[in-house]
Amino acid sequence: MDLPGSALLDALDAVDDTAIFALSGDGRVRAWTEAARRVLLYTADEVDGCPLSRFHPAESDDGAATADQLLATARMHGRAEDKGWRVRRDGSVFYASVVIVALPGRDGGRDGGPGGFAVVYRDITIQYAAEEHARVVEARWRELLDTLDDCAICELGAEGHIRSWNAGAQALFGYTAQEAVGQPLELLHPRPDLARDAFSGMAPGNGAVEAPGLLEAVRASGAWSGEQRLQRHDGTLVRCHVRQVLLRNADQGVSGVLWTARDVTDAARLADLESAGRRVQSFLAILAHELRNPLAPIRNAVDVIRLTPVADVRIRHCAEIIGRQLQLLTRLVTDLMDVGRVTSGKLKVQPVPILYNEVVTTAIEAMRPALDGASQTFEVAMPADPVFVNGDAARLEQVLSNLLSNATKYTPRGGTVTVRVRADAGNVVTTIGDTGRGIAPEALDRIFNLFAQEGDETARSGLGVGLALARAVIEAHGGAIQASSAGEGHGSTFTVMLPEVQMDGASVPRPGTAQCAGQRILIVDDSADSADSMAELLTVLGHHAQPVYTGMHAVEAVRSFAPDVVLLDLEMPDMSGYEVLDALRQTGVGLRVFALTGRSSPDDRRRTEAAGFDAHLVKPLTVEALCRALADLHAP
Repeated sequence: MDLPGSALLDALDAVDDTAIFALSGDGRVRAWTEAARRVLLYTADEVDGCPLSRFHPAESDDGAATADQLLATARMHGRAEDKGWRVRRDGSVFYASVVIVALPGRDGGRDGGPGGFAVVYRDITIQYAAEEHARVVEARWRELLDTLDDCAICELGAEGHIRSWNAGAQALFGYTAQEAVGQPLELLHPRPDLARDAFSGMAPGNGAVEAPGLLEAVRASGAWSGEQRLQRHDGTLVRCHVRQVLLRNADQGVSGVLWTARDVTDAARLADLESAGRRVQSFLAILAHELRNPLAPIRNAVDVIRLTPVADVRIRHCAEIIGRQLQLLTRLVTDLMDVGRVTSGKLKVQPVPILYNEVVTTAIEAMRPALDGASQTFEVAMPADPVFVNGDAARLEQVLSNLLSNATKYTPRGGTVTVRVRADAGNVVTTIGDTGRGIAPEALDRIFNLFAQEGDETARSGLGVGLALARAVIEAHGGAIQASSAGEGHGSTFTVMLPEVQMDGASVPRPGTAQCAGQRILIVDDSADSADSMAELLTVLGHHAQPVYTGMHAVEAVRSFAPDVVLLDLEMPDMSGYEVLDALRQTGVGLRVFALTGRSSPDDRRRTEAAGFDAHLVKPLTVEALCRALADLHAP
């Protein structure tokens, strides 16, 4: 072998993990160093004259160049570089960084051909393994991030340019990774006018920061989160919750920002709808209260006329008309209150074992004036034996009244309305039929939706809430309600099914005769019409009644009038009903105090009970309900 000088050999032999050797012009080994022996495990005699391919694996699919390709490149360009697997004498392999340099010929290369080649193999197996592991980890993380297709995740450079872009970002914003990577974050709100508009509607303090200030905010605190309206590729705006976290390198220097965005448009819209729903429910409660206040004196006045002998038939007839319309208006107010409860899922029933026959009878009697006034034939078929259900009597009466009201409303004068009740296979089945205008087949289920009404504008009436409430109440009882019709013009039938309860009836409380006379009753209401009309009604019923219009007068009247019962309005300008109740209790006078109010929600009832009221009565109060409340004073 032709070997370099000893000083050069000593220097080359001192290199660790690097094989350095020389090739002749035809690519065969002509000089071998101790460093080459340590790396490749061959002695100089074993490789003398061997081709460079001796150190290449027989088969390799790593994309590395062959020995002939490397030598050809070195001859043409003077230098060739590559990375790939190389094989040792014992068959083991290592990953090498390869450099081949063409050496000038002995005559200085005047003939243009190389005098040989210097070859350097540096063992970088550990570095390659670490890089490969990092590539695998990064690929797995990218796969994981791409599975989060509902969240945009990307990495920003220290100056805010996009480095990576996951599938979720593409799905949310419409830009491909090729379109987004390398662009500034302002890509998501490129026009200043849109950037300004994006934050103009946001509430103060929600963390909204315009794009130029985002990186500064992150650098200042290490993280930032808040809502932004960002622009998609198609120009539409999307409301997002954005979070950014500062990324640091090993030296704690800023290397970038991890940026995530999640579409909260639907969630925000749902929150807005829920807030609007609460406002509507609050409005309905106020509306119901305000409507009940004027309805109360109307009800009282009608009952006074009805209970007072009147010679003029026209007056009695007019009172009956007012009474029927008042009943419909009162039911409408009740339905309005229940709309909010149905939509918020707060409709409550208080089921107890009840005699269902009496529920049906009460509902029929409540609607009979309307049925009679429409000159319709009314047919009722009740079971001979009593039937029982586990139910809330007031709620079931409300359902049956709504169904009867619809039947008479949509049936022409002279038509027929039928009510049939039967026990059938563990259920109590009630059918309410009519000979009215009927229901189209495609609308039979739709009519139970809230505010749904069928027919043209001229044929519609009401708010479309009664059937929705009926379904909610019946389903809350574990029952079902359905509609059937032979088609438009052929009438309709509503069927209510409730689970039957087997009882002998002995343990079911029956309403007794209300003894409603001879009591001293003080009415406290800032509405003079309500207080005076109630006093007139109580007087007709045989009581001693006195109205007062302020809380202070109520406290004085208790001492002078000495009432047995106080009917007390809750909302008065000088003192609330709760304050009046406290003042009356402090007098030490033993009397019953009833809240008489337009508020009827469960929360209102719980509040009056907690305050110590003896009963919660809702305006407008019927004579029957008033007499029952007063009769309960003497109940054992």
